[in-house]
Amino acid sequence: MLRLMTFLFSAVVLVAVTGCASGPSRSSAGSSTQNSLSGAYLQGRFAAQDFNIPRADQAFSEVAAQQGSEASKRLAFAYAVAAGSMEEAERQARLIVNQPTAQQDGSPSTLQIDLPRLTLAAAAMREGDAEEARAWLEEPLISPLGRSLATLLISAATFELEGMTPAAKVVAAQDPGSYRGLVPLYAGALFALGGDLGAAEAMYRQALNAPRGEVAAIGFARLLEDTERTDDANRIYRQLLSDAGLYMRAGRMGLVRTGALEGAPKPFRGHADDQPPLVTDARALFAFALESYAWLGFEQAAGMDANGPLGEQARQQAFVVPLALANIARATDPSRDAAHYIAMLTFSFFDTPDAAIEASDAIPPQSWLYSFAQLERATVMARRDEAPSAARASLRSAMRKDGGTNPPWGLQLHIYAAAEEDYTRADDYVTEAIAMAEALEVQPPSLWRYYFARGAARVEADRFSDGAADLEKALELAPDEPIILNHLGYSYVERGEQLDRAFGMIEAALERAPQNGAIVDSLGWAHFQQGNYDQAVTWLEDAVALEPSDAVITDHLGDAYYMVGRDRDAQFEWVRVRDLEDADDELLEEVERKLSGDFSQSPILSARGKNP
Repeated sequence: MLRLMTFLFSAVVLVAVTGCASGPSRSSAGSSTQNSLSGAYLQGRFAAQDFNIPRADQAFSEVAAQQGSEASKRLAFAYAVAAGSMEEAERQARLIVNQPTAQQDGSPSTLQIDLPRLTLAAAAMREGDAEEARAWLEEPLISPLGRSLATLLISAATFELEGMTPAAKVVAAQDPGSYRGLVPLYAGALFALGGDLGAAEAMYRQALNAPRGEVAAIGFARLLEDTERTDDANRIYRQLLSDAGLYMRAGRMGLVRTGALEGAPKPFRGHADDQPPLVTDARALFAFALESYAWLGFEQAAGMDANGPLGEQARQQAFVVPLALANIARATDPSRDAAHYIAMLTFSFFDTPDAAIEASDAIPPQSWLYSFAQLERATVMARRDEAPSAARASLRSAMRKDGGTNPPWGLQLHIYAAAEEDYTRADDYVTEAIAMAEALEVQPPSLWRYYFARGAARVEADRFSDGAADLEKALELAPDEPIILNHLGYSYVERGEQLDRAFGMIEAALERAPQNGAIVDSLGWAHFQQGNYDQAVTWLEDAVALEPSDAVITDHLGDAYYMVGRDRDAQFEWVRVRDLEDADDELLEEVERKLSGDFSQSPILSARGKNP
């Protein structure tokens, strides 16, 4: 079971951001009447080290209230804006915005120093004072990214005050050396909002190959739809649908609206009809610019190399500024679903489940992000409650609101049911997901995950013939996918079937993913099953080096050591399994038998004819 879930979660990688402007609520447990200044500071430091941003926000706010130093105010502001506690962030920003700072080297990282001014400009825009918002931004910001972002924000404020033409001139006159990657997308939204549809189309076309190109495609298709160029709009919607990822819902909603896709449940049709355009007014345009920079920063942070403790720490810290920008955006305009999505993913990454769930609940079914927001919400629920049943309940609630399931939901429900060994229900979920994906004309290569998941579960449920057929279908759709090659090859080795082909598939998988510990383990275990124990030891030692916390791989190495006569090493590995978090009850029982000298459940070990 454990091995199955490892493969499933490896194969199904879901893409890849709190509801109220005030952010997570503050509890009274850490009030200044209960904690000393030093105690609050230490609480904040420990929370910050654990990247528990809401808790650090509470603690450092108390420190600033008691101490009142410049440094404490800056710390309180930084964690308040990252936590989404915007009332506190705005209060601290007013205290520090005009104070000099030591870090003013002009590097992109100094965008953090620009955050107080951005926060106050956004607060003014939220309250309908575009003049004040523009005034906060006209004094040059420090970082290149801050200056580039400020140009778009000034343009949005100018649109509110003077109209589209002056707003467009602001964008056109920006510093050529500033970061311009998101300008075409913003300009497309600006021109569409102002009614210059020809200019909007030109900008959207340019933005298709720039950052957030898929969002540009959504805006462009909606423009085409609204100008009755339905066939052109549908081509874009079908492409979004066929991607079978984050933007799939946007494509499906568009096709339902234009009448090109029939059979959608009534609630879903209503959500599609109610889906708003990218921006609806100047405030939304202002927040859209913030959201776009937050999205880009989030993607860059997610793509960072996190090797080693220092690399992981740097990656975690890189999420802080995108999270802050997302919180500023959603405080400015609570309808910015992408900003809520960024916040949700980041809080989930920081293992702050309540804040992540609050953010996900701010994304309504009318949003193209609703499907994947609900998938992430279910993941958070499962992790918080330590039960796949909580995740299943969360997704089933979303299904009721939407009038039915969709392929990604069906696939994820399959995984949760399989984790609880409810194989009949799991099979039903993924079979329905496959049928729906085919009905939606999802491109065949994207279907391999569905066939793989069903096949792996069927093999685990002793339906090898059906499972192998699904795995072969997945391999047909994605012949170079290492996870399929590995799992199918391993399944044949376990049964002693098609051995030459099976070894070839595992070796091909390893060529494509040489650092994948599960695949290295498969090759080692395949050698073990064939009696090549010395080779098995070599490969399994490498697998444990790559995945030292994997209980199954550790147990395999213990077995291989035993078969080459290294009894003490075998016992060491079996004992180590006891301390690994992913060891399930069945594996622990087997390990205890082996440690006691009982190999009755392990025919290969028993055949060695000697107990350790």
